[in-house]
Amino acid sequence: MTNIYFNVAYEMFGEYYEKRRHEYYGLRLNMLRNRMSIGYDMYMSGAVLTAFVCMFFPLIAANLVFYFLGVPDFTGSRIGAPQWLFQFSEYKTAAIWLLLNVITGILVFSAVYKTFVIYPAVMAGERKRGIERMLPYAINYMSSMAGAGVLPLDLFRSLASNNIYRDVAVEARYLVRDIEVLGHNLVTGMRNLALTTPSPSLQDFLQGAITVITSGGELEPYFKIKTEQYLIENRQKQKEFLETLGLLGETYVTAFVAGPLFMIVVISIMAIMGGAEMVFLYLLIYAVIPFGSAMYILLISSMTPEA
Repeated sequence: MTNIYFNVAYEMFGEYYEKRRHEYYGLRLNMLRNRMSIGYDMYMSGAVLTAFVCMFFPLIAANLVFYFLGVPDFTGSRIGAPQWLFQFSEYKTAAIWLLLNVITGILVFSAVYKTFVIYPAVMAGERKRGIERMLPYAINYMSSMAGAGVLPLDLFRSLASNNIYRDVAVEARYLVRDIEVLGHNLVTGMRNLALTTPSPSLQDFLQGAITVITSGGELEPYFKIKTEQYLIENRQKQKEFLETLGLLGETYVTAFVAGPLFMIVVISIMAIMGGAEMVFLYLLIYAVIPFGSAMYILLISSMTPEA
């Protein structure tokens, strides 16, 4: 069903994106790093079609609100208007309705479209974290096999079939595909993988392995050195994360626990004395605190190095 949807979108918008290949180099690279099995032109065509489809639902909801509650009237607001517009005052309601629909449509379309554009980059970043998390253990696994005399290509075949190493195994499958399906040799396949992987650590490991293979050196000592290096780097990252987490925790308590409590007390007292509107209290409780807490959760989630 998904393929049919993207094929329909490609028929509608594909020609536009085909002619702008150079403008989407970053997107194409991120899609390659994310191992997305779809062309960038078909993907972006689907983005446009999805944005148009998603745009209609908020427009329908907004017009239902206008139908039952009426179109907002900005006559009493401080928004100024040129004098020549007053001759069209009888069309004011229709103009406001049209303007609000246009703004809603543009905002929704832009949000959905931009989400499609940044999605490959976000997921490539997630894959980078996954690769670097499992890389020391995958290299240690290869080191053990290399010590038993297994050939380099068979090392990567075995790694590709071992799902324990997750994203590293996926990268190894692309290396094996280049060799067995596309006919490249091992060194060329490793170079191609180093160019397309989202992980700088894996890229560094592959470039070092290429040097060892081409110079006729032993892979086992190299694997052991790299395993120790990446394990030390992982421990350092965990330590830095804990320090950052402590700082974020103190900031959260100040900004979204103690601060809001103080503001709630102050606004409540001022409201009783007639010096403040309760709407500020409602905004603080139902908007600022939940939104800020959600942003903190997303921030910490994106920073957390999973074990």
